[in-house]
Amino acid sequence: MKQRVMLYFGSFNPIHNGHIALAEYVIEQGLCDMVTLIISPQSPYKLEAEQVAELARFEMAELACQGSKYPDRITPSAIEMLLEKPSYTINTLRYLEEVAGDRMEFSILMGGDQIEGLMGWREVEKILEYPIYIYPREGMAPLETIPSQKLTLMADAPTLDISSTRIREAVKNDKPVHELIHPKVAWYIRDHKLYK
Repeated sequence: MKQRVMLYFGSFNPIHNGHIALAEYVIEQGLCDMVTLIISPQSPYKLEAEQVAELARFEMAELACQGSKYPDRITPSAIEMLLEKPSYTINTLRYLEEVAGDRMEFSILMGGDQIEGLMGWREVEKILEYPIYIYPREGMAPLETIPSQKLTLMADAPTLDISSTRIREAVKNDKPVHELIHPKVAWYIRDHKLYK
């Protein structure tokens, strides 16, 4: 039987408690066996200048995953750092199918705020062949706008009022962030003088 792996794409700049709560939730709901956080080095939709180095974001994600309830089932991946940039979801899916499709089946975890722009993604019709689990986000477009039977809204998913933008602003202004991120991530940000 294939291992069910849910892919959670994001810049994780930085990773926070909301990301980990969602990963823990989908495992507890039995929606997958593993959650893999795909650290995007360069999103086609984000300015590169806004992001700290990809290795730093990966190391912070590693620390947060190790501190989760399921450190053996929630792990980060640097796969997109090795692939052609900018990072397109379809390219990553194709690569994963090639190298692991015989032993893994993939699904996608996605924020509802991405629904509005989803139809503009490269080869979206191929992406929509995968089960996509949506967690509610403010300003979310109706799922009916997407022509797919494989979209599932997780209405009960934890929606913590945390954003990476808020954390970056707090760090920049010397405000406390210990309730928003794992303590080891907070130490990492401080030691490496990130977001200053």
